[in-house]
Amino acid sequence: MRDELVKYSRRMVQDRLAFGTTGNLSVRDNDLLWITPSGIPFDEVDANNIVGVEIVSGKIVESPARPSSELPLHLAFYRNQPDIGAIVHTHSEYATIFAALGEPIVPVHYQMSLSVYEVNCAPYATYGTDQLAQNALKTMGSHDRAVLLANHGLVTVGSSLTAAYQTALDVEWTARLFYRARSIGNPRVLSPEEITAVRDQFRHYGQHPND
Repeated sequence: MRDELVKYSRRMVQDRLAFGTTGNLSVRDNDLLWITPSGIPFDEVDANNIVGVEIVSGKIVESPARPSSELPLHLAFYRNQPDIGAIVHTHSEYATIFAALGEPIVPVHYQMSLSVYEVNCAPYATYGTDQLAQNALKTMGSHDRAVLLANHGLVTVGSSLTAAYQTALDVEWTARLFYRARSIGNPRVLSPEEITAVRDQFRHYGQHPND
C-alpha cells in the first residue's frame, strides 16, 4: 500500500492534479489508514515517509513523518463510510475554479457518470479542520464519490486508490470541458435519466462486459 501511494503521488504531479505540496492521498488497511506526509512535495514522497494512523483513535502508529494536515478529513470519511477504501484530495485547476465559484460541476458529458451525477460544493471551512471534514462528508452524502471544497479543491473516494484516482481525473476533465463550453455558450446538461442510461450501457463496455 505504501508503494501504491508513492506511485500515485508521482502521478498527481504528472497528471497536473496537484503542485508542490498541495493535495493528499490515503488508503484504508483494515483498522489503519496510510496517508501521504505533510509538507513534502509529491515527487519526494517515498515509502519511508508514508504515515500509518489508527482510524478509530487517530493515533499515529508508524512513520518518522507528520501526516497530511488534512488527516481529519480522511478520518471522517473512513469512520463514516466503511465502503471507502481510498481518498484522493487534489487542487486541480479546473475543479478548483468551480470550487472558488461555489458552483457544482454538472454532467455536460457522461465521463464522470460512473462515479457521480454532479459534483456539489461543500461550504467553506479552514483547511485541516474538523469543520471542513464534516462539511465535505455531509455535502457528498453516502452515494456520490466526489465533492468540491469551497475555495479549496476536490475530494474523491473509491473502493481502491485506482478507482478514487480515476474519479479525480474524470471530474477534472469534465470541469475543464464545462469551463471551456461556458466560455462560448450555454452547454447542455445531461439529465439524470440520460446518465442512468449511460451507466447501464457501461455494463456492456470493454473486453469483459457484465451481463
